[in-house]
Amino acid sequence: MSRRTSLCIFAVIAVAAIVLDRLSKAWAVAALPLGTVQGPSLGLVRLTMVHNTGAAFSIGDGFPLFFVGVAAVICAAILAFMLLVRQHRMLGVIAAGLVFGGAVGNAVDRVLYQYVVDFFEFTFFSFPVFNVADICITCGVVLFMVYVVFFMDLGECGQDASEGGR
Repeated sequence: MSRRTSLCIFAVIAVAAIVLDRLSKAWAVAALPLGTVQGPSLGLVRLTMVHNTGAAFSIGDGFPLFFVGVAAVICAAILAFMLLVRQHRMLGVIAAGLVFGGAVGNAVDRVLYQYVVDFFEFTFFSFPVFNVADICITCGVVLFMVYVVFFMDLGECGQDASEGGR
C-alpha cells in the first residue's frame, strides 16, 4: 500500500484509539467511585476505578513525566517507521496506529492529572487494572511483533520511492 494510504489509515486508527480512550475514561470518572473497591462485574472483568501514577504493577510510581517522555520517544519512533518505510502492510499500519493512539491516550492523562485513569480489572486472576489505551498498546505491540517476524521486508526500510523497487 502506498505511503499516503498507509499514513491516512494510521491516522484514522490512532485518532480513533485516542477518542475511544478519552471517552471511556471520561465515562469511568463520572460513573465509578474512586478506590480499589471492586465495582460491577462484566464477566471476565469488573469495573474498578484507580489512579495509576506509575506503569504496570506500579513500576515507576510517582514519576508521571518520565512516562510522558517514554511515550514521546515511542511516538517519534512510530512516526519514523511510518515515514521511512516505503511501503507498509496493513498489519503494520494497524499495529502502529494502536500503539501510537494508546501512548498518546495515557500521556494525556499523565500531563493533565499526573496519573492515568484505569478501570478494567480481570476477575479470574490478579493483574493490574487497565484502560482502553493499555488495550490498544498491548494489541498493537503483539500485532507489530507478528508483523516484524512474519511480514516485514527489512529491505524496505530507509529506501526512498525514487530508488525504485515495488
